[in-house]
Amino acid sequence: MAVRIGIVDTGVDRQHKKFVQRELSGVGLRRRDDTYHFEPDFHDLNGHGTAMASLIVSICKDASIHVVRIAQEHDDGVSVRVPEQLLATGIEWCVKQDIRIINVSYNIAGLAEGGGLHRVCRKAVESGTIIVAAYRKGEEMPVYPAVFPTVIGVRGRDDLEPGEVSVLSEENRDLFAWGGSNSIATAQVSAMVGRIHSVDDSLGLEAVFAYLMEVAVE
Repeated sequence: MAVRIGIVDTGVDRQHKKFVQRELSGVGLRRRDDTYHFEPDFHDLNGHGTAMASLIVSICKDASIHVVRIAQEHDDGVSVRVPEQLLATGIEWCVKQDIRIINVSYNIAGLAEGGGLHRVCRKAVESGTIIVAAYRKGEEMPVYPAVFPTVIGVRGRDDLEPGEVSVLSEENRDLFAWGGSNSIATAQVSAMVGRIHSVDDSLGLEAVFAYLMEVAVE
């Protein structure tokens, strides 16, 4: 069964060998004058999104990839630090496209009044969408959306094997997964969720996390 996975990241390279014969679509999300505009160009601005997407399709063979590029290109270079509303808008686009799994190897350190990220993530899980998001390397402070209980938050752990997960917090639905970076670990968990959905795409967040806990190692 085909599985549609959203990648909210720096974009994806259409020419990468992993996507030559695979469904790949997306949009770029650009901030201009405090408003947000969608554009058809989603080429990767620094390679991060392509790396995440290629890892996902290597593990979940049935995945099609649907990209929202939220990294911003400026005259002085590429900015991967984005405001809350931009991240929320990217996730919301995926939900509106009926994409059931969203990989967010991105995070922000604080929530702005009216930014909407918490609301968007809550509505996503209510619609049956599963969001998998990275924590920030080496920091214990809350980062969003990974810390939300409506999101599977992921940290990397080198002592796990590829494909293994370990429960970090059952209450908050947080996992460890193999990887030298939280981004890589997050992509692996998204791919695992994709493989679960390739068998039964009716499973929501609670059922999927319960399954991941069953197969988790110490």
